[in-house]
Amino acid sequence: MKVPPPERPSAELRYEDADYLDADALERELRRTGEICHQCRRCLPLCPSFPRLFELIDATDDEIAGVAMQGFDEVNELCYHCKLCYNHCPYTPPHEWDVDFPALMRRHQLHRAGRDGVPLRRKLTTRTDLIGKVGSLAPPLMNFANRNRASRVMMEKTLGIHRDWVQPSYYHETVERWWKKRGPKGDGSAGRAVLFTTCSVNYSDPLVGQATVQVLEKSGVRVDVAYQRCCGMPFTDTGDLESARRNARANVADLLPFVDEGAVVLAPGASCSLMLKEEYPRLLETDDARRVAAATRDLMEHVYDLAKAKTLNRDFTRKVGKVAYHAPCHLRAQNLGFRSRDVLKLVADEVVLIDACSGVDGTWGMQARFHEESMKVARRLLSEVEAAAPDHVATDCPLSALRIEEGTGRKAVHPIVLLRAAYGMGEP
Repeated sequence: MKVPPPERPSAELRYEDADYLDADALERELRRTGEICHQCRRCLPLCPSFPRLFELIDATDDEIAGVAMQGFDEVNELCYHCKLCYNHCPYTPPHEWDVDFPALMRRHQLHRAGRDGVPLRRKLTTRTDLIGKVGSLAPPLMNFANRNRASRVMMEKTLGIHRDWVQPSYYHETVERWWKKRGPKGDGSAGRAVLFTTCSVNYSDPLVGQATVQVLEKSGVRVDVAYQRCCGMPFTDTGDLESARRNARANVADLLPFVDEGAVVLAPGASCSLMLKEEYPRLLETDDARRVAAATRDLMEHVYDLAKAKTLNRDFTRKVGKVAYHAPCHLRAQNLGFRSRDVLKLVADEVVLIDACSGVDGTWGMQARFHEESMKVARRLLSEVEAAAPDHVATDCPLSALRIEEGTGRKAVHPIVLLRAAYGMGEP
């Protein structure tokens, strides 16, 4: 198969480049990449985008040349940016064909957003801080509305969020409020860290934030908490690059002083750590963004490093039984290995690794129009959780936790919560 290289290497494409969103240049790259995917088809089982692409190609005698741009739009709509196809593809850089399907889908998504606009109800779902602040002011009211069938049907009709999607809970004592009362206590003998709490942990799972501080302090880490706004990942789901850039710029300014003092930046969510590490330098193209990115670790990546350096406190008082651990797509995309699984082995009788996608990734899987496709993707994850029959289910991804609860009725917790329980500092 003879395939030309891209007009420009994917690594050199920048959001600001004049031809990045050029319709003709984009179409040429869609067709070039589509031809490679058509001849390979290795990614067929990964997500709905590839089956739809191949259906369109097979429906015409002209193959990729016969696919209309509307068809490519359909393929793009079905992409939820899990990034799994990048590591799965044999033609990614440094191969001369230079295939970066996730980056191409992001480029196409931004083009569509500029061409068609973003529906209001999609914009509303990206305002996680606004939703979280409202929810933390009146948690009983918000939580009742999120669980009441009548209000969920209304939510589906107005916001497009499927009625069966499990909404997160909200708490008055956010991590931010808890921290203002508590403050740091670690002695710093094992270094410094600043916890970028993430919107989901701050408003909807404050136990993760508290457990992080307690576990790290037990090993001598001086922990500070810095959270003012979302990492911006939800904005990228809709193609709102300017809002993502605004949040990135402000978060870099907040985190940089801690980095200058030698702290690592810890994010307890896979999508958020990916955002800080990879997207902030691309969005801002500044030395400050690159320095924050270089200092950022996923939370359990850092805990693993402490264990490897033999500075993690091993005074565990109990085992946590059998754990089914789900590895999030956005951690796998970071090529870290299974750090959470390896740490959990210190405190569990058995850890069952579930290497399967939840089919959510941002707001895609909670939308009513994609819910059926999303559940098909999640089928293997849900069946493996049930087959494992564990004492606890763990995942680093808050959205995957909600999908697991939706599909199995079981609550999944962040691995750091199980580590805290193993120290005897609370129940998971």
